[in-house]
Amino acid sequence: MNNHEENKASKWEQVQAKMKRLMKKRWALPAVYLTLSAVVLSSFLWMTSTDDLTDEQRDSEFDIEESADESTEGLSDVSESTEADEEEAVPAVSHDEVFELPVVDENEVAVVGIFHDFEASVEDQEQAFIRYNNYFYQNRGIDLARDDNQPFDVSAAMSGTVVKAEEDALFGQVVHIEHEEDILTIYQSLDGVTVEPGQTVKQGDVIGQAGRNLYNTDAGVHAHFEIRKDNVPVNPLDYVDQTLTALPDFTDEEQDEQQAPEEVPEPEEEIEQERGMS
Repeated sequence: MNNHEENKASKWEQVQAKMKRLMKKRWALPAVYLTLSAVVLSSFLWMTSTDDLTDEQRDSEFDIEESADESTEGLSDVSESTEADEEEAVPAVSHDEVFELPVVDENEVAVVGIFHDFEASVEDQEQAFIRYNNYFYQNRGIDLARDDNQPFDVSAAMSGTVVKAEEDALFGQVVHIEHEEDILTIYQSLDGVTVEPGQTVKQGDVIGQAGRNLYNTDAGVHAHFEIRKDNVPVNPLDYVDQTLTALPDFTDEEQDEQQAPEEVPEPEEEIEQERGMS
């Protein structure tokens, strides 16, 4: 063994000797115990604080994800609500909306054909017939025309949805507009119709112009206008400035007695004979 190894062994023996002397003292063991306890306690507290922090972070992340989900659900609800509002926006008639004559300017037209009403006077009933093919038929609406026999704009009498817009061989171009309460407004003898089925129109929108038809040639250039509930025609002049709810209800029998708007009614034999004698 060389001198360096001998010195190293000698120092280790000196350290061991000192440790033995220290351990023989009264305070040595308690000091070692306290030191070890402090190390263990510090390690425990550090691990606990790390776990708590991790839980808080996890809770924080959960809150963020939950808030994001709630925000997304809120946006989804708003989107669905907006889509529902857009679907409901087409065209619900305002409860305050009332029937108007189907013309842009009421001052330029006159009523040249009146509605046939069995409760009207005999004179009015006689004036409420349309002559076609040498027969006379009850007028189921009113006819509007200008004094100079010129065309004029025809407009929607009330907001609604167009359910029919086509050419009829007898009645000319016709438009049907559907409203609530099973109510239809019917426009015949038109020309240059500008609407199509499925289209939403507002009250006053121009739907075409007055024209001619074969069914009522005596009226010249005119527009025929009807209001029907459950296919039963009513006198339009009685309901101008009235809401939809003003129209009466009709029995099944009354509804079954009616014919379609573009169907020629049965001729009146009494008027036919009377006119033939005059």
